[in-house]
Amino acid sequence: MKIANSAINQAQLSTTKQVTDSKQPITEELNTAAKQQHAPSDISNEPALANNQNLHNVEVTSVSVYEPDRFAKVSQTLYFGELPSLFRDMQSHYQDFMSELQKSDPQLAKQDWGFSVDEGGQLVVNGPISDESKAFLEEKLNENTELLELAKQVPDVMMKGLAYDRGADGKANAWGKYDVNTENLKDILDFREVLDSTYIERDDISYFKDNFNTFEFAENVASQLKRKAEVKFSY
Repeated sequence: MKIANSAINQAQLSTTKQVTDSKQPITEELNTAAKQQHAPSDISNEPALANNQNLHNVEVTSVSVYEPDRFAKVSQTLYFGELPSLFRDMQSHYQDFMSELQKSDPQLAKQDWGFSVDEGGQLVVNGPISDESKAFLEEKLNENTELLELAKQVPDVMMKGLAYDRGADGKANAWGKYDVNTENLKDILDFREVLDSTYIERDDISYFKDNFNTFEFAENVASQLKRKAEVKFSY
């Protein structure tokens, strides 16, 4: 059985989906950056992108001019490349873990907790649950070697993508503007929230391969950064 707390995550994200006058949907930002680089394609020409409501609702600030290849590097590292690929590969291992937890301890499976990876490469649990429950979950999560090995790669990939976004001047308007590092990542990016929000029954095209919703990934990570990270490198 696959478990996805879509109702909870939609409630958590509802406050982040309002696009203000000073901001653009991510589709517009991607188009702007692509045009600045004279990219051959427009995101609006791809139906899976242009018609996806989740992607339209991602709140991002307008971009400044990217130097050559900057946008391509950021996109293929953070939004549609390496980082979502890691979470896509984690999805099945996480769902299997939650299925087993639902059988062994259904109450704990329903409780409000999350997990991330610390600077030592271990999975750590957070949330308003008992220390005993945290210790139990951490032990079980770290025993899941496939999930652990994938999770351990997230900090390096994310730091690389944020560095690309900041460019030569060390500043950014999108994800790179947030102060995220290997030490505080565990307090900012909740892997469970990402995995719950991205689980989807569809498995028919690349954007939904392996029951992973690529558009929800970008939306959820952007939401978590906005809610929990400090803006430190903005223009």
